[in-house]
Amino acid sequence: MTRSFRSLQIVPYRQWSLAQLLSGSGGAASIVALAWLVVDLGGDGLALGVVTSAMMLPTLLLGSFAGTFVDRFSRRSVLLVTATTQMAVATTLAAVTLAGAETLVLLFALSLAHGLAFSVDNPARQLFVLDLVGRARITSAVSMNEVIINGSRVLGPAVAGALLVVAGPGWCFAFNALMFIPSMVVLTRLRYLPNVQEPASAVSSPFHTPGAGAGADAHRAPATELLSPWQFVVRTGAVRSTLLLAVGAAASFNIAVVIPLVVADVFHADGGTYGALAVAFGLGALPGAVFSATGPLVPRAGEVRALAVGLAIAVIAAAAAPTLPLLFAGMALVGGASMWFIARANAFVMLTTPNGIRGRVMGIWAMALPGSSVITGLLTGILADATDPRFAYGIVGVCTAFVVSISWRTLRSR
Repeated sequence: MTRSFRSLQIVPYRQWSLAQLLSGSGGAASIVALAWLVVDLGGDGLALGVVTSAMMLPTLLLGSFAGTFVDRFSRRSVLLVTATTQMAVATTLAAVTLAGAETLVLLFALSLAHGLAFSVDNPARQLFVLDLVGRARITSAVSMNEVIINGSRVLGPAVAGALLVVAGPGWCFAFNALMFIPSMVVLTRLRYLPNVQEPASAVSSPFHTPGAGAGADAHRAPATELLSPWQFVVRTGAVRSTLLLAVGAAASFNIAVVIPLVVADVFHADGGTYGALAVAFGLGALPGAVFSATGPLVPRAGEVRALAVGLAIAVIAAAAAPTLPLLFAGMALVGGASMWFIARANAFVMLTTPNGIRGRVMGIWAMALPGSSVITGLLTGILADATDPRFAYGIVGVCTAFVVSISWRTLRSR
């Protein structure tokens, strides 16, 4: 547990973490309200897939290009711009909904606008954490970031469930807009990043070859940095396989596509039940994120492989849940497995990538997770309409297991 929370020793990171908890809670509340609003407007699985996937479309198309901004400009300045943009979109969405002027086309357009800002915000936010805590604490920080995200997945849906019953979805969007203010305050005050000092031996280089001298290792990383980010991903088998598995994790994580249909069509429940399922997902994810910080400082490929197997099993079990109480348990299990995998896989890719292309490679990571949910969301939505929403979600687990099987050799630890 001491290792898990060691990143919180950095004061600016603690301030940023609290701001992200509030901001993430607003975002989670908005996602719950948006999904239910689509259903309330008469949308089906395809409509849910289109609207929710619109947020990720720019990330899928522009992920690597967006990473260029992260490599070339101040992460703090980039985050200020993206937070301001997302706050403006949330305010517009709240005003439109409260005025009763919402339509599926308008929801799609505003989701797309939010996605444009998010495509740059996501890699910037991940590397801003590295700027704050340093390399030796990055595994702890990534895991704590997942704790924060999933803490917000408990608070946000809880707020959304209450607001949906008492006031309506428009106030969920207004709540989201207000929650961007703490992040903007922290970024404005944090004019200079902390000077994080760490011993050279704190984290061994992922390019170090056992038995090789320091000179050999020193020449290897710069040579790798000359590769384009896509060349690096293609040539590094473990990173390539991890990115493919991240696609499956994104599909399992994107419960806003099929779970509302499971709630409404299979169990004939209301929006409060869907909000409670989202809370169960977040509660299960919290210990998964904490456990992810207890492993080695540099995650291993074999560890990523084992966690992916666990995620596939959890998704299949949740999809097969025959009763609502078992579905709650299954959602908690998926939340824990997905967060454990995502945190370790994220840190593995980040620490395996050379400095010069890290922002662009993390942009590719964003294309895989969550950007790929544009495609997987549409496919699962169509499949849910054609067959059954539980069957569609179970296919996500089956596909994840298949990717693990074909990547078994490249994801062995050395």
